[in-house]
Amino acid sequence: MTAVVNVPSIVRAGILSHEASKRIHHVSIASEEVQARRATRTIPGGLRLHQYANLYFNARNSMLFRRLRDFDTTKRVPAEEIAILRVAADVLDRRGVVITDINAAADEEPRWHTVEEGLPLLDATIIEAESWNHSDYWEKVRRMQQMMAEVLVPHRVAPEYLLGAYAVSEAAAAVLSGLAPTLEVVVHPYMFFKGPRP
Repeated sequence: MTAVVNVPSIVRAGILSHEASKRIHHVSIASEEVQARRATRTIPGGLRLHQYANLYFNARNSMLFRRLRDFDTTKRVPAEEIAILRVAADVLDRRGVVITDINAAADEEPRWHTVEEGLPLLDATIIEAESWNHSDYWEKVRRMQQMMAEVLVPHRVAPEYLLGAYAVSEAAAAVLSGLAPTLEVVVHPYMFFKGPRP
């Protein structure tokens, strides 16, 4: 997920790591607190976490929910200003890709895996669930973190891996298509916590 205004540069240069993105003008929708935690982490035998472009298996997760509905209204981002990019599964074939079992910024540090080790450990029913709610608080936290399992790609995801993007509405799709006319844009309100699951 990214700010819509970033999409033209992503179509040209790809999805960049946090470190690489500092070299270009962009609008961040990330939490500064979360980014500070990510800045302290290094993948064993690999790079610093901020040297990876990070992708979620499911962008409809608590990070997006918080950006859309943060209690602090100054931190909210309207759904119309967010694009969810779709990335080809072939990116998993890139050398050095790391899979996490939970969000890479979780309080409990995730386990870092190769693609071959990590994919079988993921619980698709939790990752693709409609909600992370549960009557038990700690189970709810566990599900929330599992839903945000990540694919970490060294340095950047090249533009050729981009399949398209989701927008929240026809109006948002029109704006996104105007900014990135070569990108296939699909209207998918459910991905933005609006409307029923299709």
